[in-house]
Amino acid sequence: MKAAPSHNPERLLHTKLMPPRLPSAAIQRDDLLARLDAGLAKKVVLVSAPTGFGKTTLIRMWMANRDFSSAWVTLDEHDNDPVRFWTYVCSALRTIDPNLGKATLSMLTSPQPPSFESLLTPLLNELARLKEVSVLVLEDYHAIKSTEINTGISFLIQHLPESLHLVFITRSDPDLALGILRARNELLEINAADLRFDQVEAEAFLHATIKTVLPSSAVTSLLQKTEGWPAGLRLVTLAFQNKGGTVDVEKLIGSFSGSDRYVADYLINEVFESQPQDIQSFLLKTSFFRRLTGSFCDAVLETNHGTARLEQLDHDNLFIVQLERGGDQIWYRYNPLFAESLQYLARQQLDETDIKSLFEKASDWYEYHGLFDEAIETALTAKLFARAMTLIEKFIEIHDLSELRTLGRWLENIHQQEIFRHPILCFTYAQVILYSTDRFAPATAARIEPFLQAAESAWRTEQDHPRLGQLLSFRGNVTWWQGDVQKAFEYARQALDELPEQDVFWRGNSLLSVSYEALSAGRILEAQDKTLEARALLGAAQNIFGVLAATQFLAEIFFWQGELEQAEQLNRQIQTEAVGDESMLDDQGVASLNLAHIAYERNDLDQAEQLATQALNLSQQRANEMLQVQASIRLAYIHSTKDDESGARELLKSLEAKIQNPSLLREIQHAQALLSIRANDTSSLGWWVKIISAEDQNGLYLQKEREAFTLARLRIAGKQMNEAISALKQWSLDSLANGRVRSQVEALCLEALAYHADANLSETARALREALTIGQAKGFRRIFLDEGTRMAALLQTILPTLPDRRLSLFAATLLHSFSTDVTSHLTATSSTVQVEALSQQELRVLRLLVAGLSNADIARELVVSTNTIKTHVKSIYRKLSVSSRKEAREVARELKLV
Repeated sequence: MKAAPSHNPERLLHTKLMPPRLPSAAIQRDDLLARLDAGLAKKVVLVSAPTGFGKTTLIRMWMANRDFSSAWVTLDEHDNDPVRFWTYVCSALRTIDPNLGKATLSMLTSPQPPSFESLLTPLLNELARLKEVSVLVLEDYHAIKSTEINTGISFLIQHLPESLHLVFITRSDPDLALGILRARNELLEINAADLRFDQVEAEAFLHATIKTVLPSSAVTSLLQKTEGWPAGLRLVTLAFQNKGGTVDVEKLIGSFSGSDRYVADYLINEVFESQPQDIQSFLLKTSFFRRLTGSFCDAVLETNHGTARLEQLDHDNLFIVQLERGGDQIWYRYNPLFAESLQYLARQQLDETDIKSLFEKASDWYEYHGLFDEAIETALTAKLFARAMTLIEKFIEIHDLSELRTLGRWLENIHQQEIFRHPILCFTYAQVILYSTDRFAPATAARIEPFLQAAESAWRTEQDHPRLGQLLSFRGNVTWWQGDVQKAFEYARQALDELPEQDVFWRGNSLLSVSYEALSAGRILEAQDKTLEARALLGAAQNIFGVLAATQFLAEIFFWQGELEQAEQLNRQIQTEAVGDESMLDDQGVASLNLAHIAYERNDLDQAEQLATQALNLSQQRANEMLQVQASIRLAYIHSTKDDESGARELLKSLEAKIQNPSLLREIQHAQALLSIRANDTSSLGWWVKIISAEDQNGLYLQKEREAFTLARLRIAGKQMNEAISALKQWSLDSLANGRVRSQVEALCLEALAYHADANLSETARALREALTIGQAKGFRRIFLDEGTRMAALLQTILPTLPDRRLSLFAATLLHSFSTDVTSHLTATSSTVQVEALSQQELRVLRLLVAGLSNADIARELVVSTNTIKTHVKSIYRKLSVSSRKEAREVARELKLV
């Protein structure tokens, strides 16, 4: 995959942006035009009726007779790809103002465009600057079935500026919140009943077209037969004209009856059969194609009079409409009703081989003119699969994966055995499947695998190392989302051996995986270097998803290094930027969970619980097992800290019953063991010791570290001090060498507890002072608080011996932060505490004070009186030995209190 291409207007079929010209015999419908004028006071105009009711003619008449700017898009079933749809909409709006839609079009060229909100927000801001009334017409909106597009249109309508109005021309009501628009009086509706001709309009129309005054009884009869259906009246006039005016009108009218479709079939036959043979042949052979121009018809029919034929049909008003002129060619289109009936006749009268030949030549013409989308669609319609696959490969070379749904739809029409012969298509289809379905589902991986095997086999045989490297890198993504991270790391390393230096996209992708391997192995400094390199490559490749993932890894790296502020800033950045398609909910969830970890470490339990719950909800929405397990474990720890042991255990128990992944099960089992130890329930943990000691368990390094620390706690509780201290020293040295500052502090805390239990007071004091020194500098709190009563006793003992105010205040604040259940077990001491800790409410006030809020602002934020805040501020000044806000800010920052 290459970097995303820039917007290329030449790939658009510009005829889709051309409104049809107004028919010369159009009847002025003043009442309906007046209603449309009134619709400019509303957001949306909906013109909904079956084919042949003059919907498009009415809107074109309105546009032709009014002085406002307008844009037009004619839609079809191929526009259900959101990228394609919004590309055409933005391109149409640029006909009103060329400055509109630039940012949105740029985002649409990304291989994985962001969400409709991100796409439409800059567009809406630009539209808001339009000063004159403007109208955007979406013709044939009934072709749009995409829920994603309808959601985007709903968002557009909701935030539509007053200057722009949307007009939908459709055969059926769209899947939009029409009821809400009606209730808010923001919708004008014109339907089939409104569009039917009455007696006066019918007489005027018939007189204008056949230049003969018909008896009122004949007009009345015709209205009854056609129920005022404009297309029916038009067909009658054509039948009359084609018979040279000799036909008995009343007899003609009496010879048909029934539904619109029946009337159409009958009358079209009347019109068609009255044409000369060469015109019939032209009509049949060109009826399959949506838009026609002279050179196109010449190429398809192998003639040189295509332009003349089209002009003749237009002159004869034979259900063909000239579009507004674009470039050096005049384009036309058949009335849909007429085209459908002609196609039915063509399939009866033409040989299937001849029809296929027409499509093949049409596809050639489209390709020659750079219209690959139309060339592919035409080839697929004719089941010219070999040609279609060649064209799709060219399309991929130019546009990458910018239109996932369109590529998927094309490839779904081709037999898999045919695709297996084309490795590029196999690799593309695998990516389309992964990025457009549930990437966590085993069924997704199973569906992808045959295509990857076929591509890999071909590229290994051809010794195509760059392509093979891309495929291996992609395999790493697939296995990653299946939860097999070790296999993902292996594929990433293999990919880097194959990929050339200039392939920044796939090298960045694999390097990102390798950086996470280093992170999971506890090599934080190495992980940081690799992640920064990966982020640079992914940025060069314009891979926003990869950049976000790299940012996420950096945030986690900063967390392990104890740089909590930087970690928080990066996670907030992710929350702001991860607003793309549904898969970005994974990024949102991980960022929320990482912020929960940070809030928990700072002992802000309510905030941590809110963020972890948010992460859990997102994980369930995305069926992301890894995130679900991690968020549930964090919530279980929070419940335990809030003295809800039963809630914590039940949460993990119910989670364990759902999870099948061995590595994730092991994480849950570790959390259960840790909660048991914290609750002093260590007698029945033999099962867990056996699990982590089993030789066949190959957990990630950081997972093993967590288990080693918990096992050390179990050994301390079991009076096995030597084993605990020996293991902890090894982990402490390793964490120091590899930059895992948080692990270093945790190991030192546990060492202090072990030495204290072994009555080695000098080593106890050394380890705890070292832990406090680092913990205070980095802002760690829960590392100490989670060790409960034993740590509280140690802090009380060491507090009088601490060498400076900074450590003394930090230790005292920690001691004050333990729950009353913990501190109630402490025995009184004769030692004099040199400092007084800040209460939790005083810490909240101090944070807001440091942020620059006034006393009144702080009072509003904490919902207390200003006098209460003044009392807290005085207490803070006394405890910190300061006399001003400036000094309080300096001390607070120095002591890492906020």
